[in-house]
Amino acid sequence: MGMGIHGVRLDGHKNTVNCTPVEMPIPEKVRLPLALLGANTSTFLVKKGDEVAVGQPVADQGKGIGVPVYASVSGTVAGIEKLRLTSGAVVDTLVITTDGKQTVWEGVKAPTVTDRQSFLEAVRQSGLVGLGGAGFPTWVKLDAQVEYLIINGSECEPYCTADYAALRDFVSDVAEGIELVKKYIGVEKAVIGLKHPPKDAEAAFKAIPGAQVQHLREYYPIGAEKMLIKETTGRVVPGGKLPKDVGCIVINVNTLAYLARFLRTGMPLVSRTVTVDGSAVNSPALINAPIGVSVGDIFAAAGGFKTEPSKVIAGGPMMGVSLDSLDYPLLWQNGSFLALNEKDAKLPEPGACIRCGRCVEACPMNLMAFQITKAYRAKDLDTLKAIRADLCIECGCCAYVCPAKRDMVTSNKLAKRFMADEAKKQKEKEAKKA
Repeated sequence: MGMGIHGVRLDGHKNTVNCTPVEMPIPEKVRLPLALLGANTSTFLVKKGDEVAVGQPVADQGKGIGVPVYASVSGTVAGIEKLRLTSGAVVDTLVITTDGKQTVWEGVKAPTVTDRQSFLEAVRQSGLVGLGGAGFPTWVKLDAQVEYLIINGSECEPYCTADYAALRDFVSDVAEGIELVKKYIGVEKAVIGLKHPPKDAEAAFKAIPGAQVQHLREYYPIGAEKMLIKETTGRVVPGGKLPKDVGCIVINVNTLAYLARFLRTGMPLVSRTVTVDGSAVNSPALINAPIGVSVGDIFAAAGGFKTEPSKVIAGGPMMGVSLDSLDYPLLWQNGSFLALNEKDAKLPEPGACIRCGRCVEACPMNLMAFQITKAYRAKDLDTLKAIRADLCIECGCCAYVCPAKRDMVTSNKLAKRFMADEAKKQKEKEAKKA
């Protein structure tokens, strides 16, 4: 299925766009998940009672596409606890009680990079994953021969401003990251997609040889990978394919800034800037926080709540996920946390589908959300395959425009999981026959 120029226009609610990120107080403890993508393929390198320092590796990179995990605080390993991720996967987390010193590990040093392979290995050792929300290991994404490096500076979700802060405060790091990728991966063209760039950003990017700045249109979800590729290059990523299959890599601006800093300093990904906002928040802010700190501690650093939150969301209001506890730890890919009051959190009562077609008009993937919901409820696998329910990017446009206020996003997510489970069963069945 092709892609049109569908989507929706949203109120930005960029309340923190002029905020300077502030360092949060050192927390009492952090929890560092062993698995980035929900699969325990690596192992912890430390045990209960061990002293650790900032930047010290605490878990190896494991098999496949993993990356190492590093201590974000200095202190003592208190043990291992289970954590249920928002995906539903249950993983081990390393609990570190802090000593308040933030002592840097003596082994932190800039890596030696001389060619493509040593560059990719350095990116892997940095622990860097996509900071735009997906959390996919950056070294895997970069390990491709492509024509275009597309830099995602759109930040199209409402409230979120951490990427804008990177463009404003660390534009030289972002530019350096672009040049490093171009140099070592061999990408000819760099396209920087921006909406409302800070005044210095555009000039810095235009100074990069072979780079061009493209002002993005005001629609959501233009920052989604496939949408951004279509907008900047005109290329369409076919269903079941990856950006590299059409000669593109998409990297978030914060990811590039962290990459440049790691190659310069050797300090791996141990902290990040987070947007803290929402109608229940006392004072919307940008917070620099160590990975693994609790969401509750992050909100406290922003002045706490002015009213009891009815819903807390990791991410933006369109694609974010509700959390069941303020004890949930900050993960590498979490760029924002929103706390909503009772009025904003209350979901409207859904009505009957009136077949108005607005969900079809809004869908950036040209899918028919109402049909996906119907087929999923009937557990009609053949129809789900035929209407390509697996291509849904879960952007929320269908639910946003629905006059009946039907939650088609949840149905779409469940439909995709149902399809994946059935495919797994079929694969296992065929393996037994072989």
